[in-house]
Amino acid sequence: MKYTGNTISKPVVGKEAEALSQAIKTGGFVANSQALETIRKIAERVKTERQNRDK
Repeated sequence: MKYTGNTISKPVVGKEAEALSQAIKTGGFVANSQALETIRKIAERVKTERQNRDK
């Protein structure tokens, strides 16, 4: 696979490879704490917007 720009592709090995393989097999996902915090913030924002819209 070729990438354009300044991207660097590295192989996934070790624990990361095992976690990724397990996520693919189970239909799950792999995320770090920073990504999960971003997801929480977005979900909270959407929830607040829906509550304000329904008033």
